Amino acid sequence: MREIQMMVLAALAVLSLPPGQTGQPVGGLMLRAVRSYRAPEGRTEVNAFMQVPYMLLEPTTDGPGGGLSYRVVVKVTDSTGLTLLQNAWQNHAAANDRQPDAFAVDMVRFSLAPGRYRLEVSVEDSVSGRRSASVLDLEGFPKEPAASDLLLSPKIRPATATDTVPRQAELRWGRMLVTAAAQLQLTPLRSTAYYLLEAYSPQEAEGRLSFRIADTAGTVILRTAATPVKVLEGGGVLNGQLDLTGLPQGVYTMTAVLAMGSQTAERSAVFTMAALNETLAKDAQRRESAKGTDEGYFANLGPPALDSVEEPLGILAKSGELGSYSKKLSPSAKRRFLTEFWQRRDPTPGTPQNEARETFYQGIAYANAHYKEGGRTRPGWKTDRGRVYLRNGTPQDVLQRHEGRSDPYEVWRYQTGKDRYYIFLDRSGGIGMFQLIHSNDVKEPGIADWKESLHKVDALVDISRFLGIDFTQLTQDDYK
Repeated sequence: MREIQMMVLAALAVLSLPPGQTGQPVGGLMLRAVRSYRAPEGRTEVNAFMQVPYMLLEPTTDGPGGGLSYRVVVKVTDSTGLTLLQNAWQNHAAANDRQPDAFAVDMVRFSLAPGRYRLEVSVEDSVSGRRSASVLDLEGFPKEPAASDLLLSPKIRPATATDTVPRQAELRWGRMLVTAAAQLQLTPLRSTAYYLLEAYSPQEAEGRLSFRIADTAGTVILRTAATPVKVLEGGGVLNGQLDLTGLPQGVYTMTAVLAMGSQTAERSAVFTMAALNETLAKDAQRRESAKGTDEGYFANLGPPALDSVEEPLGILAKSGELGSYSKKLSPSAKRRFLTEFWQRRDPTPGTPQNEARETFYQGIAYANAHYKEGGRTRPGWKTDRGRVYLRNGTPQDVLQRHEGRSDPYEVWRYQTGKDRYYIFLDRSGGIGMFQLIHSNDVKEPGIADWKESLHKVDALVDISRFLGIDFTQLTQDDYK
């Protein structure tokens, strides 16, 4: 029996399919395998990418917004039909990921001895039972080849000291981190194709690498000039990028031509380019839709605005929760902090909308408009009434006494949940600077001599009647 070794890459890669994809059936599973050679073992390493469109899946009804769930089954057989390996796993995603242009990429890595094999992959939706499958015939290299298969990716970057584990949607390839894709999908707004090719040589060698791009009719659309490459003894990784701006919509084949000495190796991979009009329309739609998300909300704010939307969070934050925020942080770090702060408070995490964030910042605008104190420039949310409003919302009952012999006062009462009341007094001579003088909310201590501050016993009687609590323990003489 031929030996086979396999490792499932547990990370789920969630990507956005560019607009105008050509040749991809709706709900279909796309499968792509990239082979490389490991000389010490004489084996072929296979990295397989399974692209799962979210439109293949139905959302569950459990929890806010539901979710997506599917089961992946991978099977490898040899040329006689003998099953050498079978593995399965479950993956999940948020229900709002289910968009026509969105998909996940599951990855699996295994190695093969020389010979012929078949890779079979199926994906089954956990809710509807809908199933999609794909099959790929593979060959384990009989001997050391001149080059690996060509890998195309939307992004390849060098690993840094902080990359202890790959990010979502990435796999490690030597010293590089590769964004996974079963097929590279380019658009006029994202027209750079990243490539990776392993070259093998028993001794140090020099060569030349060039590329050509052909359409479905085989017509060569583009040729690149050959560039010199150097391969160390045992082999090395050749990677780079090609700017394909201006390439018309269509399906193309990119072929890497590696010439080393008297030997020339050609390796090809298919990619697509989307139409400009459709790309622009869908990009505008995506941007508009993203505004409703936490990421989209903060993405449109500059550094001063990011600091201003962070400042009121002390009203809601738990002890120490804002300790890691600083005005010295980079804009991206500030956006990440704010996004995570509100995601922890999202009442419907399965949807793009975060009602808690929207309500809070709408409350900020309302407080600034209605509770700004006369004679002061500080915003309304920083006043006592603004703070209470942001914490509790609109009160169910309000007593307002802005005219009379006593200083103006207001009483707010909340009767949802625990009965809470707040007494505000304007001691500024009628210019609207209301101070919270008393409350039964332990988070709002008020002032010790709040009864004396009212100056008139009829004000205390008025408040007592409104709340149904007798505060009239002081006599008329005490107010003289």
